[in-house]
Amino acid sequence: MPSIPWKVRLSGLVLLLVAAGSLGGALRPASQPVVEPTPVVAHVSALAEPLPIDAPFPLEVVHGDEPGPPPRDVTGANYPSGLTIDGSTKRRTILFSFDDGPSRRTTPDLLDILDRLGIRAIFFVKTESFGQGNRWEREHTEIVQEIASRGHMIGNHTETHRQLPLLRNAEIDAELTLSERKIENAIGLRPRLIRPPGGALSARVQDLLAARGYTSVLWTVYTGDLEVDTADDVVRTFFRVLKRRERETGDRGGIVLLHDTQRHSLDAVPRLVDALRRRNCELLGRDEELYDIVDDLGYFIPGHEPPESLDDRQAELRVRTQRECAALALR
Repeated sequence: MPSIPWKVRLSGLVLLLVAAGSLGGALRPASQPVVEPTPVVAHVSALAEPLPIDAPFPLEVVHGDEPGPPPRDVTGANYPSGLTIDGSTKRRTILFSFDDGPSRRTTPDLLDILDRLGIRAIFFVKTESFGQGNRWEREHTEIVQEIASRGHMIGNHTETHRQLPLLRNAEIDAELTLSERKIENAIGLRPRLIRPPGGALSARVQDLLAARGYTSVLWTVYTGDLEVDTADDVVRTFFRVLKRRERETGDRGGIVLLHDTQRHSLDAVPRLVDALRRRNCELLGRDEELYDIVDDLGYFIPGHEPPESLDDRQAELRVRTQRECAALALR
């Protein structure tokens, strides 16, 4: 990563964030009890055979000298507070999220991978590893700045990763005050999105988070990447959980949980995208809805849709998929 003075990086980031879009909607009132999600992790021994990936899929690469996406709200300041977004959807809509970073061993490589794939994700950072004066923590602070400068969203994953319902109110306040200060010092903005460690919530915790202006973001598709150690296992678990949710709940997409601290998770990301786009070739032939990798939480808030509707995105995606699948067929 280039060594750029942090003040220069930070001032550039603040300018980038001046023009932010707006989102609205409501999902669940803060006073209503929140059901804690249970990550679905399949036993590796019971998973299907690896998905065949014989050749690289003709992905559309985002080049650094091409115009990028317009500046957007990278901390969730324009989302209403007090929401709990569970990540479920009946559409084939996929949003990638990454927990527990930053890690100097893996996060910079993941940012390059996401750039090549043209994907914007949400990073829920654990602030214990940055924000102080030593060299190691300064390096992690620069990685957080880089996440934001590349257009990804940043959310709070607390300082110490303790489950919030197990803490007293004063402990939660202290935990969040410290993590908020570190994130704000790094990127100049206070976080508005939070992923409670373990997805653990209660009515009391939800009220506290809402009072601090947070929107809680959970997940529906856990890849099991903390329980396995190969990219093959991550890919198999992803599709197994996706199929299971469609069968049991009717959800055909969702918010995906990965961890940017795991090397095999990084290796799995391009394979997951490749496999989804290959499946789109089959879905296109059956005239079904295609998998759409999005970067906006608004698609997961019932009753609300961002400026570009999913139907409009599907029309564009079908044209692009026809071209990509035709190129693949010629190989």
